[in-house]
Amino acid sequence: MIAKEVGNHVDDDGYVPVICGLSRCNKGDIDAAWEGVRYALRPRIHTFIATSEIHMRHKLRKTPEEVIQIASEMVAYARSLGCEDVEFSPEDAGRSDTEFLYRILTEVIKAGATTLNIPDTVGYTLPSEFGSLIAKIKANTPGAENVIISTHCQNDLGLATANTLAGAYNGGRQLEVTINGIGERAGNASLQEVVMAIRCRGNELLGGLGGLYTGINSKHISVASRMVSTIGTSPSLEYCNARS
Repeated sequence: MIAKEVGNHVDDDGYVPVICGLSRCNKGDIDAAWEGVRYALRPRIHTFIATSEIHMRHKLRKTPEEVIQIASEMVAYARSLGCEDVEFSPEDAGRSDTEFLYRILTEVIKAGATTLNIPDTVGYTLPSEFGSLIAKIKANTPGAENVIISTHCQNDLGLATANTLAGAYNGGRQLEVTINGIGERAGNASLQEVVMAIRCRGNELLGGLGGLYTGINSKHISVASRMVSTIGTSPSLEYCNARS
């Protein structure tokens, strides 16, 4: 219903929203995601698999080579369905070996990924670490210059907004946030905090990159915040595109 009704709405300025479905790296999930989003004008499939040593060993029970193969095959499968916009996340990237991240991200780009989302899944990193990770991925992943780098920060240490801004400063151009910071455990990066930080300080603090803006109409934030507080208890992921 969202794909059909929201995903086919064209704003007065010509903007068409991206409608995205999240899936694990398996065909059943990807098929279900595609069935949900394919009616939108701009459909996207976002698929993910864990890349940290602890997750690969104890959750997936897969070797690094097996994880790379699964990731590249499933991104290619998503593209084969007719979805031209595929996002890939190396789950628990914040605790993953950086050299391994370069390898798996290189392969999913080859397979057709258009957005690389870098999640601090357990909210473990500090802003200096997360910002550095985004910069290193951009510098060391062949093909990264042709895709969008995204951030996804959890708030377990209360640093989700700070990490998100550090990621934007170092080249992140899609920032995954939630209204009111709603999310599992301590929550996700807050949409209103990130949007207003970029609006108030984007030119000053991020001036070295030419300044950043989101294009979001901040007048609607308080209304959306109150609505979610009143109605919603489940996390609804929103995307904030930071444009240079």
